[in-house]
Amino acid sequence: MADDAWDDLVERTVDGDVTAGSMFGCRGLRTGRRFFAIWWHEQLVVKLPADRLQGLVGAGAAVAFEPMEGRRMNGWAVLGDGVAWDPVVAEARAWTESQR
Repeated sequence: MADDAWDDLVERTVDGDVTAGSMFGCRGLRTGRRFFAIWWHEQLVVKLPADRLQGLVGAGAAVAFEPMEGRRMNGWAVLGDGVAWDPVVAEARAWTESQR
């Protein structure tokens, strides 16, 4: 995916409670101070509840996020190509907001 796709997502998603920021040296979206999506090596990474994450991974629509090989980051998944971003990002935002 091109950076333009990320920029378009940010433009559609940022509002009063959602701001753009930086996490792990990459661009991200956060609600309050908590991130729910990041742009990692030209891939969209989202934070989701365990059951939803497992469902996406099981369906082949995502893989668990490992920012360093062998170091899985719980609750985070890299979305695969062909996955509609907006609904999953909305889920990630709602999940993150519910954890406050």
